[in-house]
Amino acid sequence: MIIEQHEWTSLKRWLELPGGRRFAYIDRGEGPVLLLLHGYSDSSRSFSLIAPHLAHHRLIIPDLAGHGGSQAGQGASVADFARDLACLADRKALKDVVVIGHSMGAMTAIALAALRPDVIRALVLISGSLQPGLGAGNPTARAIRALKDPLDQDHPFFDVWHACSRPVDLAFLAHMRKEASQIPTQTWLAILDGLAAIDLCASARQLRLPVLAIGGSEDPLFDAGHRLLLVDTIGPARSITLAGHGHNPHWESPALVADEILSFLAAEL
Repeated sequence: MIIEQHEWTSLKRWLELPGGRRFAYIDRGEGPVLLLLHGYSDSSRSFSLIAPHLAHHRLIIPDLAGHGGSQAGQGASVADFARDLACLADRKALKDVVVIGHSMGAMTAIALAALRPDVIRALVLISGSLQPGLGAGNPTARAIRALKDPLDQDHPFFDVWHACSRPVDLAFLAHMRKEASQIPTQTWLAILDGLAAIDLCASARQLRLPVLAIGGSEDPLFDAGHRLLLVDTIGPARSITLAGHGHNPHWESPALVADEILSFLAAEL
């Protein structure tokens, strides 16, 4: 069932994490559990276009800390996000979970699988990286560090940040820009500091589960070299490159990406 963009926020549920932080998530459908993790500055809405194509599954789609409706925590690293998700998994008594992560969400998926191998059954990593390389010399990192409050959703930065290689629903993109602009620059910078320092190779080597890596041939942020390192480090991972797609293939071709995910799960699980 197609979900209208103006309805997305009304679907969210709330959980109180240790320390009293509010954590927002969506929990829809029935069947095997798919935990979908969004990227940097996005929210659960990132999966609103693909959700209707993942029928016969229970979709749990959180807003990571500092994004959407979830309050920021003391830390803003991938490890911090993974600990929040482990708490969510325990509260919801989740088992045999397939985690689908996009970009920073893919990094968080790897960290979560290393932290809680008893809960995670398989990973799908969309536009993922083990070493994102967002240090001081990276042009994207420099653009983020130049942002100032209050952010305007019409800031030219978002034209590049949300750029896609194929047409994407304009109402969806408008909501994504608005939500990203509502994140304080302090949070943007805290997350960037974590991503600048991260190296997930050690965590990836621990994984003993089916992994699918999906990336776009035109991804300007994480090119084929990032997927090659990921696949070589994890071992028996399957890699798919979608021709003509950018950093957000699940926005650009949600039905196609869903088909790849469901085919992988049918073959591996």
